Amino acid sequence: MFLAEPYHLADWWPGIRGVQPDRKGLAPGARWLLNADSQTGGLVGAFLRRPETTQTLVVMEVSQGRHVRFLFTLDGVEADITLEPAPDGHTRVTIELDGPWSRLSRSLPRKALSRLYALCQTAAEL
Repeated sequence: MFLAEPYHLADWWPGIRGVQPDRKGLAPGARWLLNADSQTGGLVGAFLRRPETTQTLVVMEVSQGRHVRFLFTLDGVEADITLEPAPDGHTRVTIELDGPWSRLSRSLPRKALSRLYALCQTAAEL
């Protein structure tokens, strides 16, 4: 599963170039070091931050196979990712962002979902 493996976050979350998870992996309280652009792409990230930076992602909540909540500490933005069964054996994924308006990009969830979908389609074809 692309969500359960920390190293795959760089494959589908826009702007992440690499992930160094701690020993906890995908578990509440885990802290991952990200090599990334501004994660949320809002006004502050676009104008005030270096193009590439490191920041910490904290895994806030995990319901195995159903829900994950991350906190991007530098941006102060939380990402809620919810999975639910869909028809024909598919899975519906929803991403919601919460944080300061100046740090949020309205297109980020759509981009992340699009990249995750493409990865899943590629994996299904193998």
